[in-house]
Amino acid sequence: MAPLARVGLLLVLGVVAASALFNLCAYAGAARYRRRHPSACGAERLPRPARARAFALECAATALLALVTPLALRRRRVRPLDAGDPRPPVVLLHGYAQHPANFTWLARRLRRDGWRHLYLVAHTPVGGDIERSAHSLGEALDRLRRATGASRVDIVAHSMGGLVARACIRARGHASGVGRLITLGTPHQGTEIFPRFRLDPMVAQMRPGSPLLARLAADDPVPRLADCISIYSADDAVVVPASRAYYPGAFNIEVRGLGHLSLLFSRRVYALVRENLAAERAPAPAAAGGAPWPR
Repeated sequence: MAPLARVGLLLVLGVVAASALFNLCAYAGAARYRRRHPSACGAERLPRPARARAFALECAATALLALVTPLALRRRRVRPLDAGDPRPPVVLLHGYAQHPANFTWLARRLRRDGWRHLYLVAHTPVGGDIERSAHSLGEALDRLRRATGASRVDIVAHSMGGLVARACIRARGHASGVGRLITLGTPHQGTEIFPRFRLDPMVAQMRPGSPLLARLAADDPVPRLADCISIYSADDAVVVPASRAYYPGAFNIEVRGLGHLSLLFSRRVYALVRENLAAERAPAPAAAGGAPWPR
């Protein structure tokens, strides 16, 4: 085997091993939390074969997204909206320790179904501040709306990206120009994953009861400013417990059998994203209470 091919193979094997190790730790931590706090976890556990399949798919998703990191360097040219195109631009916002190329597969499906104005917006993935990222997002949205001529944009955000989007809309109000926010696996009420990990301030901001989450939740105006949809999995091992992805004030949809990153690949989740992007703008805020809609 040529030296370059050997290096490539070792790199791939290393990424696969690291992805499996990360998920092993995450799923073990989520199981431990479930044992200690059974009443907080709600949904019944999946049968063992379904759990094994979900774990394997999540390991594969983690490894694949790590391997496609170089694709995040690509930039899509911003074009004016086409005359008569009723669909606003869609901004795709990645999560913690991730990158814009996470949305490669979901964006491909959206383009196939007629969404031509899809834009990846990068923000600080680790070691930053969610509210500073929200400020940068607001500036990016202003530039995008000027370049496209759109009066509003929609956002599809994964994980921490949903908190960045909420902080942006809250700070800017109607001036944000966001008409619809769809979040995938966002820890709207925080997460207890890796409770001893305290090095990154962004992780601290995502802890339940953090000052940031308290500010976002206080008389939250975001569901009144934009249509908000939270799609999350009851079997997510990164949002712990998974019920903390429930967004009060939004329309919540709970799915089963998917891990945190697997949400980005799921055909079932994509169908929900497409359906909600295509829906008419709600004349009133989304339903604020009740159980999530199971899918």
